[in-house]
Amino acid sequence: MSDFFKSEFVREGLEEIQGLQVELQKGFMRFSFLTEEQQKEQLVLLEELLEKQQLMYLRMKLSDDPKAQEIVEDMKQSLCLLGLPPSASVEQVFSDMRQTLQKLKEEQLDTPDDT
Repeated sequence: MSDFFKSEFVREGLEEIQGLQVELQKGFMRFSFLTEEQQKEQLVLLEELLEKQQLMYLRMKLSDDPKAQEIVEDMKQSLCLLGLPPSASVEQVFSDMRQTLQKLKEEQLDTPDDT
């Protein structure tokens, strides 16, 4: 294991990310059956996950650890697999995802209650 990933701070961050991913996966599998409030909670969790992932990406990008740099490069190359142009950046993808999530949250708040 590389020094970057031996750091307790990094390991805790990765554990938080993993925990959020598991929790979100469970919630989104039954999303249409959730109450409106539960759906809003899922969106908040998704926003938290995105923030933590973006922060971890930034830490890896700034690290001189070879394994962290390898993951950063893998992330950059995976953008092409997602159909994004070669000029796309991971930072832009995070920004676009945040904007999309914000729109979803606004739409969720705009829906009238059935009460």
